[in-house]
Amino acid sequence: MRKWIGLLFALLLLPSMALAALPLDFSPAPPADPAAYLSAQEYQDATLHVKLDAVQQDDSIYHVAYVTIADPSQLRTALSGEPGSKTKATPSTIAAAYNAVLAVNGDSYLFRSKGYIVRQGQVLRKSASLALDMLIIDTAGDFHPLRKPTKESVTNALTTLDVAQCLAFGPVLVMDGQVQTVYNDYGFSPQDKSPRTAIGQIGPLQYAFVVVEGRTEASRGVTHKMLAQFMAGLGCQVAFNLDGGGSSTMLFGGKVVNTLSEGSERDISDILYFATGVQ
Repeated sequence: MRKWIGLLFALLLLPSMALAALPLDFSPAPPADPAAYLSAQEYQDATLHVKLDAVQQDDSIYHVAYVTIADPSQLRTALSGEPGSKTKATPSTIAAAYNAVLAVNGDSYLFRSKGYIVRQGQVLRKSASLALDMLIIDTAGDFHPLRKPTKESVTNALTTLDVAQCLAFGPVLVMDGQVQTVYNDYGFSPQDKSPRTAIGQIGPLQYAFVVVEGRTEASRGVTHKMLAQFMAGLGCQVAFNLDGGGSSTMLFGGKVVNTLSEGSERDISDILYFATGVQ
């Protein structure tokens, strides 16, 4: 706890240049200082702290990344190609192109024709799907889950929030700090024990990214319910499930952290990532 308080206090004392917001567009983030990688599990500079952990639970391996940032613009998304392109690429290729310190796979929006999609403030698709939960990340870096969305709730959220990112996958795992019921008829095989990826917000500018290994001898994988309970246990006030299975990938410093269920990276359409704010 003292370490986190000390880091947050240090961030408050940073010069304005270090805290300059990154542009809300698809330009690459500044490259990270290699010296800021303190170990294979930790990164720290004047604007970003990432600490990795591995937890053995539920006959599975959970890879957890705890993140604190100085400015909300450091939580970013990136695409596998130009907006509108159908090109896909491996997560490591996308992460390298955008100088990601930490990255996970996104919601694979190109694999579906439905779902209201916003990335880096740019609307990529307006065809909403009421069958999928949504997660809006506003320009303050706060998570706003839409569980069992309706036309009214979607319209209200999109018109009242300053939207930086809008993801369509789910389900919403945690809301207001409480584990949410996952319905058996929700898509993406909620009752199967599979590799999973989730993102959560613990507090203002504090997050947790989680990738669970699965379909291997060492790690069976988890259900949505198990993942929801784990995310709540981390202290997440909001948590959201992303694409899983062979897409589940966590990258730190350009290296894949988790054991991939298919043995190699799958080509995907998008990632979420954290970047340094040091210009």
